[in-house]
Amino acid sequence: MFRTDPKSFAQTLGAMEKESREACNFDQTAAKEVFQEYLRRDIRFAPFDPGRLVDRVTEARSCGRTLDLDDPYLRVGGEKRPLDW
Repeated sequence: MFRTDPKSFAQTLGAMEKESREACNFDQTAAKEVFQEYLRRDIRFAPFDPGRLVDRVTEARSCGRTLDLDDPYLRVGGEKRPLDW
């Protein structure tokens, strides 16, 4: 039911992002706060920094990119990769 593979994570994150936007009547600032709260409540996302993950999910959705959950920057206390901008 609750898997930890990348595909399941991506589906869950997409659903959380959509739910948070709808719950806040599409107010982007409020939706990010609600999305972060959803992440804090889900133990599967404990190793991830909620603020960074929310920003990356939002960016990936708006640009049509693939979300890379192996990026060390998304982890709590993680640093950017050497050539990232």
